[in-house]
Amino acid sequence: MQRTGRSRPFRGSEEKIESRTIALAHAREPNRLVRQTVVSAAAEARQPRFVGVDAARGLALLGMIIVNVGPVDPRSLLERLYLLPYGRASILFVVVAGIGMGYLLNRQSERDRWATVTWRAALLFAGGVALQGLTDQINIILPTYAVLFLVAPLLWRLPSRALLVGAGVVLSLAGPAIIVAHEVIRPVPHLLDPVTLGAQPWEAVHSLLLTGPYPLASWAVPFVAGLCVARLDLTDTGILRRLAVGGAAVAVGAAAISQLTYALLGPDADRGPWRLLTGAAHGQMPLWLASSIGGALAVVAACSLIMRRPSRSRVLGWLVACGRLSLTLYVLHFVVLAPIKPVEGFSFEQGVLISAALTAVVITVAVVWERTGWPGPLERLLRRTWLRPPGAPAPTQMETAPMSERTR
Repeated sequence: MQRTGRSRPFRGSEEKIESRTIALAHAREPNRLVRQTVVSAAAEARQPRFVGVDAARGLALLGMIIVNVGPVDPRSLLERLYLLPYGRASILFVVVAGIGMGYLLNRQSERDRWATVTWRAALLFAGGVALQGLTDQINIILPTYAVLFLVAPLLWRLPSRALLVGAGVVLSLAGPAIIVAHEVIRPVPHLLDPVTLGAQPWEAVHSLLLTGPYPLASWAVPFVAGLCVARLDLTDTGILRRLAVGGAAVAVGAAAISQLTYALLGPDADRGPWRLLTGAAHGQMPLWLASSIGGALAVVAACSLIMRRPSRSRVLGWLVACGRLSLTLYVLHFVVLAPIKPVEGFSFEQGVLISAALTAVVITVAVVWERTGWPGPLERLLRRTWLRPPGAPAPTQMETAPMSERTR
């Protein structure tokens, strides 16, 4: 792996593009055009390293909308194809978050890192818990994000090999084993209960670590995978191709093995220690983690390769816009969906219609907002820059990324 934490091969060109464009804009254009020019310069500086990651995040967001609308119990082939994002979209979301966090940590000092991640973790945890109080029909991933953000600076200090092997491979086996051992030794009746406002502190910790819908024992693995990818040179076509092919091979191979183990184990597959050999979506087990993370890496690499061509970048600009507004749109779709989703869930036909409508709204909002040149409302809130005292120098666009890589 090529670690960018020391050499920072991309920073110089980005700063040159931004500084020249900003100076020209201040000399010749009014304030409104200055802002648009700065945004364009930052977008140019991100090509092609960040735009592909933005597109992958946008794709993950749209997949999570389909999953959250449901239903998630497919019976026909058509329903299975429709629910391909189930167990994959959320993992892609976390992998991209890890990539974005890696980029963010790479360009900040140790002091700024802790200030930034603490601020974001506090907002995401509080906001996620508050949103979860609106309904128990949809699980919010934001509290898990918050904890992952807090440990990210510690993980980032590890050497690349230690991060990949020690925190990635080992955790992908140890985490699921701990979850299974906990269930065997002490069966818990409230499995999959998310963290809510009324939860006791020990209940919240228990849910976040082991028994919630996004337990850190397993969901830390895709985040670590994203941190590892952030140390690669994603402008290198060879690296992207190997990442795409390798990720796809792991995804298909792990899924095939899980199907084989289900056939061999029969009805006992999801019971006790045998669960470690299964790969059910959101089952938290190693084969599912390997398959979904492999698929996520393939998607990130494929998006980065596709977005390298300006013609394709323009055609898929709506997907990039969704990725750049991902936090705002994630909360928006939840607020819209929470009051209308029934306890028994939607039928397949209803789910398709509602997913299509929500997707159309999300894309429209993203494209329209992108034209303003401003970050999304919640993306801006995640930045600490709006807390700066009057007269303090504002950081450049590239130094203020939030929730994921760019992360705007």
